[in-house]
Amino acid sequence: MKRILFYLLLLCCGTAFVACSDDNSEAKDIQVGADDLKEVALNKLSTRTIILRGGTGKYTANVADSKIAGVAISKDTLRISGILEGQTYATIISGDFKRRVDINVVVPELSISQSEIRLFPRDESKFVSLNGGGDFAELQIEDPDKIMNAKWNAKTGILEIQAHYEGEAKIRVIAQDKKEKTLKVVVRCEGTADRVGVYSTTSRSIYTHMNTIMAVRRPGIGVWFCSGARPYTAKRVLKITPAVVNPVVGSHVNVTLSMTYPDEFSNSGLKEGQYKLFVEEVREHDAVLRGQGFKLVIPYEKK
Repeated sequence: MKRILFYLLLLCCGTAFVACSDDNSEAKDIQVGADDLKEVALNKLSTRTIILRGGTGKYTANVADSKIAGVAISKDTLRISGILEGQTYATIISGDFKRRVDINVVVPELSISQSEIRLFPRDESKFVSLNGGGDFAELQIEDPDKIMNAKWNAKTGILEIQAHYEGEAKIRVIAQDKKEKTLKVVVRCEGTADRVGVYSTTSRSIYTHMNTIMAVRRPGIGVWFCSGARPYTAKRVLKITPAVVNPVVGSHVNVTLSMTYPDEFSNSGLKEGQYKLFVEEVREHDAVLRGQGFKLVIPYEKK
């Protein structure tokens, strides 16, 4: 009987030894995610969740720089949280196994909902969304004619634009990582400036500043717009000097505006002085010159 019990005890010990040996042989290296990640990228204030495999099935983790990222383990789930942009790494331990995972906390990708918008003068746009780019993203506004005001509401992610009068401008958004997006802003009135004269571009629809009864082109000198048939007695006379010669679309011309009776133009916003006007259109006999809040359609000289 004692001999039988002795053999049974040996058999149990052998079985237990084989089971322990089998358990150890099944243990594998730690695997991070289904693709066995060696590096993880995420944005600041975001969290990445990854399932761990291998090892003993029980895991601990720590991070080299806790100012950049945080790590936490819940059973077989690793959670990595971005805190500040930068690079660090996490160390995952399971029994005798150890695994390093590099962590990159990167700037959120810059995105803008549109590349070009068209507005009417006096419109207020609050429908262009702008997101990402990091805490130090900035706006650079290319608006030589001062046709608008623009600001970025970072809380709502909305780019707010207030249009003033006709023209074109560009808003460049530069992310913290120096990547850029550009929004083109086109402000246009309804209607066209078909006849020679002076037009306002500060409202939804274009309208004439004065009823130009006669336009006198003085070769080598300039152009006179008159509200009457007699230039020297008309109450409204706008003199545009010097003469515009061979204008080119997209270029600028320098002119001087003077009035015979300046008070007659007080309600129009036009003032005497020097102006740098944009050549918007060149027709067979006249050109469209655009200023801040007005347009001139004037005959030009060909040489």
